[in-house]
Amino acid sequence: MDQFISLNRPYTAIKQLGYIQDVFDSGNWSSQGRYTSKCNQFFRDYFETGDNLLTHSCTAALEIAALLLDLAEGDEVIVPAFTFVTTASAFALRGARIVWADSTREHPNISAETVRPLINQKTKAVVMVHYAGNSRGVEQLLALCEEYGVQFIEDAAQAYFSRAGGRFAGSYGSMSAISFHDTKPVSCGEGGLLQINDQKWIDRAKVILEKGTDRLLYLGGKVPEYNWRDLGSSYAASEIQAAVLLAQLEESPQIFLLRRALWDQYVHLLSSGLDHVIKLPLNQIPYANNTSVFYIEIIEASRRNDCISFLRSKGIGASFHYLNLCESPFGCRYKTRDCPNAQYWADHLIRLPLHTEMSAMDVHYIAEMVRRYFE
Repeated sequence: MDQFISLNRPYTAIKQLGYIQDVFDSGNWSSQGRYTSKCNQFFRDYFETGDNLLTHSCTAALEIAALLLDLAEGDEVIVPAFTFVTTASAFALRGARIVWADSTREHPNISAETVRPLINQKTKAVVMVHYAGNSRGVEQLLALCEEYGVQFIEDAAQAYFSRAGGRFAGSYGSMSAISFHDTKPVSCGEGGLLQINDQKWIDRAKVILEKGTDRLLYLGGKVPEYNWRDLGSSYAASEIQAAVLLAQLEESPQIFLLRRALWDQYVHLLSSGLDHVIKLPLNQIPYANNTSVFYIEIIEASRRNDCISFLRSKGIGASFHYLNLCESPFGCRYKTRDCPNAQYWADHLIRLPLHTEMSAMDVHYIAEMVRRYFE
């Protein structure tokens, strides 16, 4: 292979540059302009529920969610140990004690079974991550949270366009956060969305989004001036981000069709003859994933890093993914128990390249190199 096959490459939409030029010409580069409005309308039509706030990152969306919870000293938030750091740090920043939930052995998500023993009178919320766009377990976790009267929040960073039981990922929790980072199928470099499914949060969330002020009411002509009303920060996406995102949203069906074809080819090429050395992601139906990540599970952890090195030597951008946060230098201060399944996934998982600039020949080559390693 003459050219390195990168793990991720952002999609470039046809109208992307034109929309960016339009923003430059408009003189409004910051936030809450025409492109933000168009993105918000797109999401209202798409989700058909609740309200949505475009943010400069998924981290920003999670931090707004944390502020809305009014966390106090002693409050606990249950978070997966196998996740990106900001799933936890957004709530730790507001004083919550993080309680680490373990993954299941069958897939990297947490489950009602791994979370139930952790809930107590101090539990304020449970945060679920839809790993690789897989929403397995979401309905049971929602039922568990309703049983105990705690908030259910979805970190759907990887799950835009995923479905679960006939509903979109992100539509189950009282709030959810979605990422449009350039490693995601639909991207604006950095970018995020806070989806609010409980009406009681919406007005305050809009204040938090705008530095704790009622600026959005002012822009809507509902107040003569805007003032400081609450805690908040500068969480809104810029118009440049919104312009890029709108162009990609308009082409998102095509993006996911291209990625699905590559995903299905991986499954076809790797599903036979390797059962003794690797496992593929669980069948997603009825949890239809969005092909955000394609990974293989190496049965012998001792071979995982060597396999990654071999693939990279062949021009393939293979990589591990999350570490087990409860064993991290900062996360261990919240540790009260081991999370062996989170550690399992940290040690056994390899991500393979998946993006729209890849060809069928690229996937065939990668699958061939995986097979060659295990010969």
